[in-house]
Amino acid sequence: MRIGLDFGTTNTVAAVIGEDGAPIVLPLDAASPTPRMMRTLLYVERNGAIHLGADAIRLHRLQNVGRMPRYTKQWIGMLDIEVGDMVVKGYEINAGPTAVDVFADVDADAPGRLIHALKGPLATNYAGTKLFGKYFSLEELIAEFLRRVKEQIETHIREPITGAVFGRPVNFAGAQTAQDNTRAQNRLAQAAQLAGFDEVSFEMEPIAAGLSYGLAQGSQGPHRFQKPVRSDKPRESFALVFDFGGGTLDVAVLRILADGSQKVLATGGVGIAGDHFDQHIFRKMVLPWFGRDVRWGAQRLAMPGHIVNALGDWQDIPALATPDTLAFVNEAQKNCDDPARMFALEDLIFKGHAYPVYDQAERAKVALSQSQFAVMAYDTTAIHLWQPVTRRQFEAMLASDRRAIEAMIYDTLARAGVKAGQIEHVVRTGGSSSIPIFVDLLAHLFEHAQVTEEDLFTSIAAGLAVRANEGMK
Repeated sequence: MRIGLDFGTTNTVAAVIGEDGAPIVLPLDAASPTPRMMRTLLYVERNGAIHLGADAIRLHRLQNVGRMPRYTKQWIGMLDIEVGDMVVKGYEINAGPTAVDVFADVDADAPGRLIHALKGPLATNYAGTKLFGKYFSLEELIAEFLRRVKEQIETHIREPITGAVFGRPVNFAGAQTAQDNTRAQNRLAQAAQLAGFDEVSFEMEPIAAGLSYGLAQGSQGPHRFQKPVRSDKPRESFALVFDFGGGTLDVAVLRILADGSQKVLATGGVGIAGDHFDQHIFRKMVLPWFGRDVRWGAQRLAMPGHIVNALGDWQDIPALATPDTLAFVNEAQKNCDDPARMFALEDLIFKGHAYPVYDQAERAKVALSQSQFAVMAYDTTAIHLWQPVTRRQFEAMLASDRRAIEAMIYDTLARAGVKAGQIEHVVRTGGSSSIPIFVDLLAHLFEHAQVTEEDLFTSIAAGLAVRANEGMK
């Protein structure tokens, strides 16, 4: 059995082709309110146990929220250093090379670690991390996730999986060159093979979304589009797929032939997506509640830059939990503009509240697709977050992203040799594609086109299943 697997930055979805030729999206996470989607994250416990999706989030909160770390010095290795010539008490000393022991403060009681956005670093130089004394490469971490997903699917369909067609973005997050994209795909293929997938192939995510749309619309077999909307006679037309998820935005320009089949003319992509928007909200609206703008000390100094920068991404916040940071926060509380917000910062960093607080930004982003107003609220002994945000505020944060996305769409159209007015079908998919500012952008650019919203979270997996099924014929 071959499957389609949409290993996403935020969610992972899998699908197969049923006996009737239609894609079946498989349940992956029974503990989730959306069982057909699994959050792409791992929780690794100190004892080596690994948990996925909703269970990972539950255990992270149960074991970490409210717990104060206990630090011990841990030897992490030797560092070779070169010491130059010195004069000590009048004597010249040629020290030369030497080795020194290196120690780090570690949380001796940490029960586990939550790892999010496994797909994000594939195009970067990030190699891996050490978890409770064991080193994991990025490929091994992804393989731990994929192996368990594969086992769960096999249990459900009651037969072994021999291979999978994985989705990949046009440009992986962080990719600067074509070589970066190639390296990222190769790393993902290696991880899939480590997880037990014998046959691994790839399809561009926006093309997979186009396959899914064509299958749903056509009456002449797989990946066929319905006849163009402007004419009763079969003829060629053009379509644009707009795939906007948690990690990247990808588009594809397709020529729809008279028989409904497709030809890819050009693809494009940028590393702007849902996680990026969460950071906008968090940095702009939430960080002030945690002392971003507080002045401290007799000289009324600004908050240290390394702390403010790390607070922009919840995964960087636990790294701030060191004795030095605790000493600074405690000292700043004694003489600053707003001691309560520095107290909240202490709770955020040292008592495991980073993920649940950051989650408020994502929830607000989702809510603002349906409403003009949302509230982020989180309450503990020290944290009393209550921050309203309006859709207009959110859209102001996205103004530069909107311009970059519009420019990318025009560039892709130009490379396809197609003008915006020639596009007759626009297919929207991915959770971020429902954000109103981008819905309006597509309506503005393609005012005469038929705009269709595919299943925002499962259409790519369905299209990948179509590709996987082709390989079985």
